[in-house]
Amino acid sequence: MTSGPDLRSTVLAWEDGERDRWWSRATALEHGREQPDWGAAVARADDLSNLTPAQLSWLIVRGPESSARALLGKSLILLRHGQRIDLDRVAVARFGLDALPLVLRDAGGDADRLGLLVLPFRGAEVATLIAGWLRHLGSARLWARLWLQRHADVAMRTLTPVAEGRPGRAQQQAEDALRFLEAASGVPSLFAVPAYATRKGRPPAWTRPDRLPELQRAGGGALPHDQVARVVEALGWSRLAGPPEPAPGSDGAVPVAVESSVATQPLVQPAEPEARERIAGCDPASLAAFGRAVLHEWVEDGAPPAESWALLAQAHIGDDATMDVLAPLVRSWPALSRYARAIDGFAVLATVGTDAALRQLVAIEENMSGGATNERATNYLTQAAARRGLSVTQLADRLAATHGLDTGVTLDYGPRAFTVVTDDHLNLRVVDLAGRPVARPPKPGVKDTDPDAYQRFLQLKKDLRATVAAQSTRLQRDLLARRFRPARDLPAVVLPHPILGPLARRLLWGEYDQRRRLIRALRIAEDGSFADLHDSAATVDGDALLGLVHPADLGPDLAHWMQLCTDYEILPPFPQLHRPVVTLTEAERAATGLTGFGPLSTGRALELMHRRAWRGNGSSFVPSRPHTQLAHDLPDGLSLLVEITPGADSAFNAPSDQQVTEIWLDDAWSDHLQLARHLPLGTADPAALSELLVELRGGSA
Repeated sequence: MTSGPDLRSTVLAWEDGERDRWWSRATALEHGREQPDWGAAVARADDLSNLTPAQLSWLIVRGPESSARALLGKSLILLRHGQRIDLDRVAVARFGLDALPLVLRDAGGDADRLGLLVLPFRGAEVATLIAGWLRHLGSARLWARLWLQRHADVAMRTLTPVAEGRPGRAQQQAEDALRFLEAASGVPSLFAVPAYATRKGRPPAWTRPDRLPELQRAGGGALPHDQVARVVEALGWSRLAGPPEPAPGSDGAVPVAVESSVATQPLVQPAEPEARERIAGCDPASLAAFGRAVLHEWVEDGAPPAESWALLAQAHIGDDATMDVLAPLVRSWPALSRYARAIDGFAVLATVGTDAALRQLVAIEENMSGGATNERATNYLTQAAARRGLSVTQLADRLAATHGLDTGVTLDYGPRAFTVVTDDHLNLRVVDLAGRPVARPPKPGVKDTDPDAYQRFLQLKKDLRATVAAQSTRLQRDLLARRFRPARDLPAVVLPHPILGPLARRLLWGEYDQRRRLIRALRIAEDGSFADLHDSAATVDGDALLGLVHPADLGPDLAHWMQLCTDYEILPPFPQLHRPVVTLTEAERAATGLTGFGPLSTGRALELMHRRAWRGNGSSFVPSRPHTQLAHDLPDGLSLLVEITPGADSAFNAPSDQQVTEIWLDDAWSDHLQLARHLPLGTADPAALSELLVELRGGSA
């Protein structure tokens, strides 16, 4: 019998050709023009993070080997380097095991993006690290599975003692890994892995039946306390489903890594059969009210994570009223740093999937400010829409509030009544039963039997104003984010809607190809048909992509369309054709860079980075490393780069103005250090490019 590998050390176990493939990524690590002081900078550095991205790329690819090996184990923080995956793969290919500390630190800090770096390393330290990745939603789960299949014997020998040891997170992670090996690799485990056990301490006091409202049977009558306790126990089994399959990502030459926040998210696990049986014995309305009481008690107790079943159970027993109670809580949790609770709330709303639940999820997603939690909300909303065969935009159209205007609203005082209508700009108007307009809504008189109708009218007016503002904002987001609808949705869904219809008629639409490039612009005529630039009727295929036109799409036709809209007195609900725009000439579209301009105030440059999602290449607080390049993502995997001089930082003696020396495009995955430019400006989406150029200039074209 041969002995297993020595678990006291880690070795590199390359697959055929793998090291050469990793080393070949050195060609992707540009560092710009080599500077004579880089060698001295490396010699002075105490840590890899002391080096600029350009210096770091140079050091790893062709810098002095002894200095590089000495620094590889001294990076105390996760390096800011956009091409870290290439940087680390080249480091492993060139320096071998000396790069292990860098790999463990980077892969441990960003497992989804960088976890594949551990694949050639064979050892106990790596086995322990990757065992914790098997429940990730993103690509870390894929990297863990690939490593386990590749180094199964090391994993078995390393993780079996842990799985047999003291209960806790490490033991559970080891069990996960061993189960995967049994199922996927066919390697028998060295011990019988026990089934998961639900370990619970004493239930919280607020789950006692005497603390909760009476629960009614389905056939009538109250449940006794012992049966209520059994229902609470069944609700306590509520949990999220396991990570959706397959694990996302791929490990090609340019790896595809998917962050957990944008991967497919788990819904709430369907209730266990016994739980379904206990729930089915209860009156649905009574059970929903009971569930809201449980949720309230859990929140009052500080929303302890160990009792998060109180939230997840709402997916099994909640009704529309429950969703209305839950939504404000979910909105509030991110601001309280309760991100996990908010994500569980998204899961509940998406799992329930009723119009009321998804209307709340749409509102939450539209009003979040960005970040990983917002990405998960968008992801859950996308999944919920897909279950209906719709995009998020289509779902939001169908869920937009009507406030009863689609079926008719009456201001009814009893003896007299008036019909409530809206004008083209969605202002409420009142007409009498003969259809004559009333100058202003009459107030109730002494003979009216329902004077509260007037207050309901005022509330409707307030609610309508809020909905119009929200839908206008959503349509503007559709314009800027390039969100499209199938053409059939305009006459079937949007135009008949009492609020979306009037808004849509006041906007210019366009038919787009699959690359999101405008084919032709279209106006919605008075009869709901389409009219083109020449005011001729236009027929559009129902499957064609329709979107709101950005003025940058129109080129020389912009002035003609502006005149047409003026002639027809079309007043958009937000700036569309009259928004500031930068339209490139044909020569500029063909060029790989634009000449700069100036001055750009240093304050404006810092504001772009701090508030406008631009990224700098230096530090705002280290005068020796000012930002000399600004970057912002564009659609289609591109970035817009802006070179500035002398460089922006927030030091008190920093120069007040910057000069923009060049504007160019690059692949988003790059660190943008190369000297050559290879992408014509016309490659970029014209609307997105225009918005960024306007923003760069301070809001005016």
